[in-house]
Parts: sequence; C-alpha cells; structure tokens
Amino acid sequence: MRLRAVFPVLAVAALTLLSACGFRPLYATSGDNYNTAANMARVNVALINDRVGQVTRNALIETLTPRGQVASPLYDLKVTVTESTSGQGFTKDNEATISDYLISGNYELTRRSDSKVLRKGNVRARTSYNIVDSDFASIEAESAARNDAARNLAQQLANQVAIGLRSQ
Repeated sequence: MRLRAVFPVLAVAALTLLSACGFRPLYATSGDNYNTAANMARVNVALINDRVGQVTRNALIETLTPRGQVASPLYDLKVTVTESTSGQGFTKDNEATISDYLISGNYELTRRSDSKVLRKGNVRARTSYNIVDSDFASIEAESAARNDAARNLAQQLANQVAIGLRSQ
C-alpha cells in the first residue's frame, strides 16, 4: 500500500530530472520549432550494394520519407552492408539445425552544404531461422530472415538519422 503512494512522487521526480538534464523527445514538435519527420524527409539515401542492401535501402526510404522524396535533399546518408551466417544447434551428425543471420551496416550522415559529418557508426541486426530437411523450406526461411533483418537494420538506421539530425 505504501508503494502506491510513493510511486507518483517518484514519477514526478524522474520527469523533473529528465527535463533538467536537457532531455527532449526525439519526435516532439512542440516547444521548439524543430520537426524531425520533415528533416528526415530531406535525407538522400545512397545506393547500397547487394540484394540485402536494396531491401534495407527501400525500407529505409519508406521510413524516412513516407510521403515521397523531396527534390532538393539537404543531407546524404551512405550505408555499407555486410552479412554473415553461422550455424547453431548441431545434430549428432554435426549438421546445423538453426542458423543465425547477422547483418551489419556502417553509416555516415553528412550535411550537403558544408560536408559536415553529423553522425556515423555501425548498427547490427540479428535473426535466426531453422534449417530443415527440405532445401526449399530452408531457402525460404533464410530469405525471410534476411528480409526481417534488413527491415530491422533500416529502422535502426532511421533512428540514428533522427538522432543525428536532432543533435546538429
């Protein structure tokens, strides 16, 4: 019973401390005249090699510019993607029954006007899929895992772009 009485006080104290440290919600539009979604739409996403790069780029463009790309972007985003798989869960005959799929993306967000790097780094996405006796089913499972990881990576990249644009 006492904990219920203390919880609102702790919540108010936590919110006060967050505002004191300069915390700002990423997608908030009130308070300052900054609009994250509008600025994200001004990012040009460079071509990414390989099929998984294309899937990542398409998902990233859908996230950054849901209303379509602008004619004159202010920022450039370059991404290089690497992928790997590793077998997990082995049988007695030393055959993998589960595979981990890892996709990694190095990114660099630059402002076009002065070529200043706003944010760069590396993000990763991992997913697993079953390896079964049917070759077709295993290939389809790997393809689905690849697409899921690419969409996850694109979401992480979009978050990094939002942070980079917000902190400039």
